[in-house]
Amino acid sequence: MPTYDEIIVTVLFFSMLLWEYLSGIYQQNKRIKGEWLVDAISFLQLPIVKTIVVFMAFNLGALLLPNMKNIFQDLLFWFGFLIVFIPDDFSHYWIHRYSHKSQFSWPFHRSHHTPTVYQTSIAFRENWLWFWIMPGFWWAGLMVYFGLIEQVILSTAIIGVHNVWIHTGFNWDKNIYTNCVGRKIMRAIEYIINTPGLHRGHHGMGKNGVPFGNYAQTLFIWDVMFGTAVFKNGAIPEYYGIAEKDIMHQPWYYQLWWPIFNKKNKSKNQQ
Repeated sequence: MPTYDEIIVTVLFFSMLLWEYLSGIYQQNKRIKGEWLVDAISFLQLPIVKTIVVFMAFNLGALLLPNMKNIFQDLLFWFGFLIVFIPDDFSHYWIHRYSHKSQFSWPFHRSHHTPTVYQTSIAFRENWLWFWIMPGFWWAGLMVYFGLIEQVILSTAIIGVHNVWIHTGFNWDKNIYTNCVGRKIMRAIEYIINTPGLHRGHHGMGKNGVPFGNYAQTLFIWDVMFGTAVFKNGAIPEYYGIAEKDIMHQPWYYQLWWPIFNKKNKSKNQQ
């Protein structure tokens, strides 16, 4: 049965999709054939993988730490929340950063960057293995075993809502940067929290693109602290995608289920 975090994130996700559709964004920004299918299947496979990983992490905790079940259940709520949220967000930054710089781990994450557009539908677009190597679900399962289930649900809700927000196709924040007061306010926010403008740059290529920076999940302070923050004042990237153009045109099953499925060879018309 879905918990309130899953309900909130799902309702927001589809509400934003509908809003983008009604606003005409999808008509203005055409996509590569088959991209919608990749987004849809990735969204459907997410709860399946999440359930499996959280279940496994919970049972690993029971197996390896049998005397620590519910050990944190009497902690102050917000202290327990920080124990759940901060390690999740911090570890995500480092693994995400490593994935962009490592030929070994890049294939696990590149499907998130293959879309030619920046819209809500790509928020949860990932290869199935990405959810296994990221520590978030593993940490959540262990924290549930330690008795912090409510804090896990709240943390998941915050991260999920924020993830939908930063992937929105609306460039509403661009106008805020056009005056000095707005830029100062946004810069103050950006030193702490990841924003659509910062993450849009991370997905971008060419002018105003930041493919090797802005790795934060929710708290942008990690990028600031470790020297990977790039501020573009909300500028729109020249284009979206990855350097390996042939990967962008691969079918959905390769995008989402590599390495189970191999790359499809180019047809003569594509060569």
